[in-house]
Amino acid sequence: MLIDMLLIQKGKTMICTIASNGKEFASGVLNESEEPIISIKAALRNNIWKLFTMGYDEFYSNTEIGVPLWAGATVTALEMFNEIKFYAVIPYEEQTTAWPEPQRDMYYSVHEKSEDVIMLDTHFEEGCYRRADEYMINDSDALLYYGKSDDDAYILKYARKQGIRIFIFSDDKLEIE
Repeated sequence: MLIDMLLIQKGKTMICTIASNGKEFASGVLNESEEPIISIKAALRNNIWKLFTMGYDEFYSNTEIGVPLWAGATVTALEMFNEIKFYAVIPYEEQTTAWPEPQRDMYYSVHEKSEDVIMLDTHFEEGCYRRADEYMINDSDALLYYGKSDDDAYILKYARKQGIRIFIFSDDKLEIE
């Protein structure tokens, strides 16, 4: 069966990091109740569920605005009825200082419901996002990435270098590397 072939289990728990190319808002739409954000969030939800049914039961993200934060909200909502866990790996404590209030509220709500919040630095420092990416990927069996396979994102390159399974999605398409 295809699902059996895709599972590469390092131990009992299978971990997946969720990240994006940061272009969720490229269309100029900022309202999460409008397209294309509705479609992106639906695809994210569907893909998290697919990975969960494949055996991935722990998820990491840096809870940055967009896909990483929505992923945290999705996984923590699924925790109510499923054996699934979410870990927020934040690059630095002051990450939300300039954020709009609704996203900041969601960020703290996700952190409150997370299994754990791992803070790597107290202040922004050059390279702090890369350190968060490396921390998550080094502990992961897979990466669920919103974007394109030819994106120049550090996390995508690092995941390839580490040899973990990569799932790339955009809207309703899921590509497996």
